Amino acid sequence: MTDLDGGPWWVSFFQGPWGSLQQGGFPPEKTREEVDFIVKALELGDSERVLDVPCGEGRHSIELASRGFAVSGTELNPNALQTARANAEERGVTVDFRQGDMRSLPAEGEFDAAICYGGSFGYFDDEGNLEFVKAVAGALADSGRFIIDTPVAESLFPQYKERDWQWWDEEAQDMRVLQERSWDLRAGRIRGTWTFIGPDETSTSDVSIRIYTCRELCELLREAGFQEFRTIEPMTHAPFKMGSRRLSLVASK
Repeated sequence: MTDLDGGPWWVSFFQGPWGSLQQGGFPPEKTREEVDFIVKALELGDSERVLDVPCGEGRHSIELASRGFAVSGTELNPNALQTARANAEERGVTVDFRQGDMRSLPAEGEFDAAICYGGSFGYFDDEGNLEFVKAVAGALADSGRFIIDTPVAESLFPQYKERDWQWWDEEAQDMRVLQERSWDLRAGRIRGTWTFIGPDETSTSDVSIRIYTCRELCELLREAGFQEFRTIEPMTHAPFKMGSRRLSLVASK
């Protein structure tokens, strides 16, 4: 799916109002809780090398680095990277932030673990999503682990809504966000229009995200070279089941 200028939707989307809202920050306690979960789910040992892709504004990368891990973050959006580097400097930690496409990672066997966290999966077609997980597999050392945090069909079907609202007012960002969705059953994608209503202007952005079933996602990762899988609920570590809010899939080479 492309934007009106012919580029991929995820470029304009994350450089528009949604990108600005994300870069405005999340509560620090939320980030700490998520990283607590990531460390436990991946069974991270001292000083292990971690890849965060895409890393966005770097909140997980920076928190992991503050705990002594060697962290590299890959991100396409230069605005997000600028924020990430500034935030890392402010925290006094070192993160190797790199600008690049998540489907093309230059590292080869460089990392012990990788994370794709916060609903950053499924932007591409099936071939592109396979390219991404193959790139991650290639970047991981033998026995490397990879965690994907994402909605899947089993989590979305029970709670699917054609529209809903969010209201962001952190850091004085008075923005209302309307999401209108349709489910393309043949393509296995949610297509949506996001309307951003701020004090001074209103804008819209289109999105299209591939929604796999749990089994389909495991098979995609198996094709990429992963061999073992654990399917758990985010934060609780309980087994994933029909109706779970999201899936945290831990895959090992």
